Amino acid sequence: MTKPGPKPMVKPRWHPMDDLTEMQRRFVDYMVYNQGRSTFTDAALAAGYSPARARIEGSELMDNPKIIKYLRYKLNEVNRSYTVTKNNYVLTQQVLSKKLEDAGKVEKCLGFQNLIGKATGQFIETHIHGNLSDLSKEEKLDQIKRLKEIKEERVTGISSKKLIEKYSDK
Repeated sequence: MTKPGPKPMVKPRWHPMDDLTEMQRRFVDYMVYNQGRSTFTDAALAAGYSPARARIEGSELMDNPKIIKYLRYKLNEVNRSYTVTKNNYVLTQQVLSKKLEDAGKVEKCLGFQNLIGKATGQFIETHIHGNLSDLSKEEKLDQIKRLKEIKEERVTGISSKKLIEKYSDK
């Protein structure tokens, strides 16, 4: 008789799949990947349960709290991969733009390039509302000068010293 080895220092982390049989796991996986397009009976059949008891097994499995816990875990995992983030959005736009470019439709890439620029903060839209005809020529020139300063600050970035100097006078 040999001595057993040392016990692990760290207990392995529990996973919802640890409590399920292979058929139960297949049942849940089928339910997740065919979400809304399948019944419990179809999932039970796909998991390998007997056709005579598939309807009953599917219903009983959905009453099992371990199955429900794993189903929630799996749904969250799958849905998290489809979450739209800035990186996912930019990557999708780049792929679409590249496909159009490869197809020789370069002029249609401009829309995607514009969206990529906006998403990454390279392009900034400024909308100014007001009636220019109500202003005198000097006021219009002052407005243009102010807008050019704002643009310059955005493009070059403004240091904290400049901000302090600018707003300490007022």
